[in-house]
Amino acid sequence: MAYNEPGAAQDAGAEKSQSCPGSTGGQATSRQSWAARVIGFTGGGRWLIYLSMALSVLSSACTFVPFVAVYLVVADVIAVYPDFSALDAARMAGFGWMAVAGVVANIGLYLAALLCAHSAAFDAEYHLKLQIVEHLARVPLGRLEALGTGRVGKIMDESVGAIEGYLAHSLPDTAAAFTAPVAIVVLLFVFDWRFGLAAVACVVAAFGVEAAGFSNKAITEKMRRHLVNQERMSNATVEYVRGMPVVKTFGQTAESFGRLSEAVRAYTDLALDVALFWQSLMPAFTAIINNAYLFILPVGIALGAGLDGESFRAFALDFIFYLLFVPSIAGALNKMMYISEDSMIITAQLARIDEVLGIEPVPAPRAGEARVPERYDVELDDVCFSYGAAGEGSAGEKDGAPAGPLALDHVSLAVPAGTTLAIVGPSGAGKSTVASLVARFWDVDAGAVRIGGVDVRDIDPDDLMGCMSLVFQDVHLFRASLLENIRMARPDATREEVVEAARAAQADAFIRALPQGYDTVFGSAGVHLSGGEAQRVSIARAILADRPIVVLDEATAFSDPENEHLIQLAFERLMAGKTVIMIAHRLSTVVGADQIAVVDGGRVAERGRHEGLLAARGAYARMWARYTQALSWGIESNASNDKEVA
Repeated sequence: MAYNEPGAAQDAGAEKSQSCPGSTGGQATSRQSWAARVIGFTGGGRWLIYLSMALSVLSSACTFVPFVAVYLVVADVIAVYPDFSALDAARMAGFGWMAVAGVVANIGLYLAALLCAHSAAFDAEYHLKLQIVEHLARVPLGRLEALGTGRVGKIMDESVGAIEGYLAHSLPDTAAAFTAPVAIVVLLFVFDWRFGLAAVACVVAAFGVEAAGFSNKAITEKMRRHLVNQERMSNATVEYVRGMPVVKTFGQTAESFGRLSEAVRAYTDLALDVALFWQSLMPAFTAIINNAYLFILPVGIALGAGLDGESFRAFALDFIFYLLFVPSIAGALNKMMYISEDSMIITAQLARIDEVLGIEPVPAPRAGEARVPERYDVELDDVCFSYGAAGEGSAGEKDGAPAGPLALDHVSLAVPAGTTLAIVGPSGAGKSTVASLVARFWDVDAGAVRIGGVDVRDIDPDDLMGCMSLVFQDVHLFRASLLENIRMARPDATREEVVEAARAAQADAFIRALPQGYDTVFGSAGVHLSGGEAQRVSIARAILADRPIVVLDEATAFSDPENEHLIQLAFERLMAGKTVIMIAHRLSTVVGADQIAVVDGGRVAERGRHEGLLAARGAYARMWARYTQALSWGIESNASNDKEVA
């Protein structure tokens, strides 16, 4: 869109908005643990999560049944050694079936736990995405633009996906992982406390290594910055791809695109640091727990020395059991290691989601207090606005003056109903900011914007959007039929009404020439539109909506002469009888406007009709002279070339 003139200021504001003190998500985080928040996303389905955790606990307990069966088998074997003929075959078979039952129960209960968890997780993912989309629909569109499509896409896909993955897999595993150590400790000490202490020493050593790694605040901060840099790199990549025609035209490379290069370098540096951290921590942890028997052997050798007869038999039974059982500790502790990693990741992903949910929505009037304008004149009354203040979420002035450089400085404009105001001026002068404030993409810092005498802040946002049509230079078409793309302006419109709107927008001819006409899906194989054609589809939407106020922001900036002529014809139909605010660079498009305002440095430098402004010999007259000189230069050059050819 064309309302991001002060880009640097907006970027700064976007960064500040990430820690918005009014964030709903931030407040929830201060009251709840991250685990409670994640479970809270399941809403009415949280009982499925609790059921899955209970089933996972039972599944974890069943994993130790085979070890008990093995112990009983070894006990019977040692008891009759060396006369194995005395073994009770039926009893031994019973132990075997006991082990099988433990394995089957373990697998069955775990599958049931995953089924419950996935059901709740998919539902939570669906509703969380809806919550984010509904919230984004209520935030100022200027703030949404500052977020960037790359960041929003990453949050919707990766962050919400991480929540789903945690609910579906990690939570059941967490319940099992914290159950397993309890069962392990019981089994470790129930047979021989001395072997138990040796095994616990192994566990303490492994967790000591893990705790040393995860208590490193520098690494935790690097992981947070790593995710932020991923988002910045995604935004910069999207911007670079969109600007590819310009890059290729001037023979540039990715390295020359400073923002992308910086984002890639920052991401790479942090990625290496994080990867090296895991590379050093994980081997140390796994080396200890995978070799737990090394803690048992010295104790076994010391205890077994000098024993014989029945004493040695009892010792041998315990020693063999611990040698078989202790390696199972590795599986349980490895799960806990990955759960610790998941907790760090999910906390960071929750922070990303809170950055979106924490953006203050457009303040709406309280129920019963909203006003509906009865006429459609537009007025800017002594408006001051700063993108710096908007980025901080400020709705008012600070110490009597808006924070940051002023994009608009005490601007007053009045557009009577049914008339056209054209706003011209140099780039960055504040033209598009006027359009943004009328549409309430941002709120003013001082002064007021009124429609029909009603402050736009007192109008319900749906009613405000319902009284105006917006046409920008950047047009977004959805991957749907062109019929549905136009019908989005008024979903209940008939096919005939859509065709009539397209005809009025000078779009009917090229749409009918497409393979399936109005039913052609935009973006399907081989179906693309030029910038001018897409712009006429956008105008068809506005004509179909038929709203009393029309805002045109640089709508012909990138059109070729032929498309510009057709777009101007479409504008004539769109603007008929409407209150129009037109932002334009091409002065030929504003000659017939009822009034022209020249904006420079955030102030209104001049205002009047075309002829009067020329007679005043001010800023507009100088702009017109340069514009006509540029046109005549092109004509003379062509004439000169023709003479040379002749």
